[in-house]
Amino acid sequence: MGWGEIMKDIALKSIYIGLTGVLIKDLFDRLYMALGFSGISMAKVAAGSFVAVDSLSTTAALIIGYTAHFTVGGILGLLFLSFLLITGTRYNMQKGIFFGLAVWLLLSGVGLTLGVSNYYPRDPSSVLMLLFDHIVFGITIGYLIPRFALAGNKEEISLIKTIQPAFKLLKPNKNKS
Repeated sequence: MGWGEIMKDIALKSIYIGLTGVLIKDLFDRLYMALGFSGISMAKVAAGSFVAVDSLSTTAALIIGYTAHFTVGGILGLLFLSFLLITGTRYNMQKGIFFGLAVWLLLSGVGLTLGVSNYYPRDPSSVLMLLFDHIVFGITIGYLIPRFALAGNKEEISLIKTIQPAFKLLKPNKNKS
């Protein structure tokens, strides 16, 4: 099976788009740091789930961290694809922003507060940077998944629209005696 065959699979495309979203988000991290925001490395935060804080600057920890960080991005790309298949592709950018904010709230807010990682910068500048990061991630996947993972679908794709006719069949007909 060649690369062209693999790229016909919408799930794999959405995983790759999730990885792309993480890469773009990380590029924005570099921009924020150049603008004076305190530097927070999501690779270190991710590595903090596996190694002690005093080991986070080692090469092994960075490999572990980047692997975890990009894996989460791929999973989120797949989850966003599923979200679009349920809700439809209209307003995909707004849905992407919402998805990015939900991920920020759940992973960076709730998850880190509950101790998912040993490395958890809590200063306002880092938290603001994480917020911006997740909005960028949401915009990226909100833009790319409908255009590339779902490209070629002429009709609005929506699980809800697909199952609505089945619900109409299940509704009792009140006109029958």
